[in-house]
Amino acid sequence: CPSSSGKPNHADILLVNLQYVSEPYLCCPRVPSVLPSQPPVPVCPQLANKARTEKEEKMSQAYAISAGVSLEGQQLFQTIHKTIKDCKWQEKNIVVMEEVVIAPPYQVENCKGKEGSALSHVRKIVEKHFRDVESQKVLQRSQAQQTQKDTSLSS
Repeated sequence: CPSSSGKPNHADILLVNLQYVSEPYLCCPRVPSVLPSQPPVPVCPQLANKARTEKEEKMSQAYAISAGVSLEGQQLFQTIHKTIKDCKWQEKNIVVMEEVVIAPPYQVENCKGKEGSALSHVRKIVEKHFRDVESQKVLQRSQAQQTQKDTSLSS
């Protein structure tokens, strides 16, 4: 398909897992009833890497949910993972670069590891994450209050 981004040298690709297709059929009568066999679509390394990465991220999310990790912990993991790819779950703990462990309730004081640049960097990411979460909550509360005022005035 043409690219939804509008870039001329890109295209959208829709992948269908044929394991979930029970009975293929043609929906357009003008198309011949027998489709010519198509050569397999070559998968470029970038696409294969992206698919593998996406799968790993989804599996990590699924693990966190099944392990009973809090929503705050899951969000923190995603925030750290955006910056540091070497980030994984070890039961309910977040392990970053095999050096820093963040235990529930996932606050700055729960970051443990050998003192150094890795621990300092992870602590800064955790601090910023919670500052951003708090500022988002403040913004949402002020928007809710404004909506409430607007509703009261229009009544």
